[in-house]
Amino acid sequence: MSAGPAAPPKASQQVFVCYRREETAAHAGRVYDAMVARFGERNVFMDIDMEPGVDFVDRITEVVSGCVALIVVIGPNWATVEDGDGRRRIEDPDDFVRLEVETGLRNGVHVIPALVHGARMPRREDLPAELQPLARRNALELSEMRWSYDVGRLLTALDERVTDETELRAMTARASSDAELNPQPLPPEPPGWRLALEGALLAGLAGAAARIPAGLIDIPSAESGDTAKQIGALVARQTGIGAVVGLVLAAWLAARMRGPATAWLRGLFLGALGGALGSAILGAISYLPHENLHSADRVRLAIVTVPVSGAVLGALVGSLWRPRRVAAAAAAGALGGLVSQVLAYPVIVDNSEEAVGVVFAGFTAACIAGAALIAMVALQGRERPRADTEQHRGADT
Repeated sequence: MSAGPAAPPKASQQVFVCYRREETAAHAGRVYDAMVARFGERNVFMDIDMEPGVDFVDRITEVVSGCVALIVVIGPNWATVEDGDGRRRIEDPDDFVRLEVETGLRNGVHVIPALVHGARMPRREDLPAELQPLARRNALELSEMRWSYDVGRLLTALDERVTDETELRAMTARASSDAELNPQPLPPEPPGWRLALEGALLAGLAGAAARIPAGLIDIPSAESGDTAKQIGALVARQTGIGAVVGLVLAAWLAARMRGPATAWLRGLFLGALGGALGSAILGAISYLPHENLHSADRVRLAIVTVPVSGAVLGALVGSLWRPRRVAAAAAAGALGGLVSQVLAYPVIVDNSEEAVGVVFAGFTAACIAGAALIAMVALQGRERPRADTEQHRGADT
């Protein structure tokens, strides 16, 4: 390919935000807004205006090569998204994102990969030859849980390269009251642990509140001989409790993680499914034999059936976490269900009071949700120290 026109002199206070519109437009927009507030609108580019008849290669070369820094917002599918013919778009020499990154690398622009939505850096061998130097660039993770802090690190790094000192001082002064643009030193306790506690308490309250009306569903006595009604009443009771806990937990977690607005529907379904599965197993074992099991025996059986409900509720948490970790959250939820039964067994084994049932339902929901959330926070904390070293290599060491 013939060389394009000579790159214009670099305008030493420009920053360009490169992103794939269909995948990371929202994240790129938030990064752009933060940079505009810091450096001024005239110093930040995100979308290049293309007039009819303009050579887009020349235009991209002109704009990107005149920048001090190129922020490449990378989502999970940045290097793998395909065009209509099933070919990776990154392999297309005319792909806008490829052109922007290639131009920045070729012209000595400071290229900073910004990983969002749990993305990892693409491996060198997965990139076209012209983009392979990108795999050696140290990446910065922009996590939903610590967005303010991570964006602040990015802005601080750019402060050293934006040389319009007068405007920079003015913009910094105007932004000094904005916590998002001026992150404070990290607190001793990571915010994620407070999130786990908040979610556990919310799930516990939802479980206890749902148990009150669910307790109005009477389970027929052994003398009735109606096994179908006994199992049905137990399943209906636990399905209702699970549905409420799932709905509340999903709506809260989606709001905290900026998840889909319809997440509550997922929570309603999975919560109800978890409650139905666990109680159906318990009911079948308790009431299908010729003689109904004693209530104390049913409590013992719950130790192995409640983890089934816990696994489903944990999977709900993992599906809404960013990045998604369904299997780990499901395992933690099952463990939380088991622990709740073991801890509560001495209290509830021979106690049928309604108030005890309400407290027990809340305690179980809190243990399950808390265990799943703690697992997510722990995994996030374990991976964070590697974010600035291992992730920029694009492969596990």
